[in-house]
Amino acid sequence: MKTPLLTLLVIGLSLAARAQAGRAADPGRALYREANTPAAAHHLRAETSLHESEYLNKGAYKVGYLRLLDGRRVLLPGLRYHVGQRVVQVQDSMQADSTHYWPLAAVRGFDLGAEDEAPLSAGQGASVPAVRRYRARLVQEGKLGTRREAVEVLTSIDSGPLLLAWLPTVAEGSLSQVLVAGIGTPVTEVLRPLELTQPAVLHLCSSRADEVRSFATSRHLRYDQPTEVAKMLDYYNRIAVAK
Repeated sequence: MKTPLLTLLVIGLSLAARAQAGRAADPGRALYREANTPAAAHHLRAETSLHESEYLNKGAYKVGYLRLLDGRRVLLPGLRYHVGQRVVQVQDSMQADSTHYWPLAAVRGFDLGAEDEAPLSAGQGASVPAVRRYRARLVQEGKLGTRREAVEVLTSIDSGPLLLAWLPTVAEGSLSQVLVAGIGTPVTEVLRPLELTQPAVLHLCSSRADEVRSFATSRHLRYDQPTEVAKMLDYYNRIAVAK
């Protein structure tokens, strides 16, 4: 009887050691620790305080999820994102006055809102989704460079063949946004600005352009409306995977 028990004990210790080693090797955890040293946290707090207008959601904390590099999704009582510093500021689950920082490079993304919240009205029959999904992606900067930014995903999934998203940017001390699109998977693909014209949208759809055009015509979708272009790309993603 001792041999099976000893074997189970060895297996259990081995799995625990692997899990601990995996956490230690997680680059996101290392970046998190660096950002929350007293000196680094003080610097971030000072910079974000000087540029309050660069927070999403007007700087208000919102319940949401942090998506870690290891694939986990962590529910948090409050978080907010600073575009200029590229950092997620998270409220402590036990003490709301205490916050800590997750650099964008340390996460896959984050969600603002929870599934059980009702969508908000945006006027003219439109609505803002209860959960706003932000993912860390490479975006084109100028003609040659790229940078890692948090983009708000508009397509139904963020890992499909094509992705449409809003890129928050800082212009003259205030927030603006640019529509970007590109290949959804792998996430190392670069997203580029998208013109809201029929030729530009259909160019994304390559060999499925005629099918997407027919779909848009039958649904009376407009090429100059981001939410309707998202529906076209959702359709593209379905037929690209199915065929």
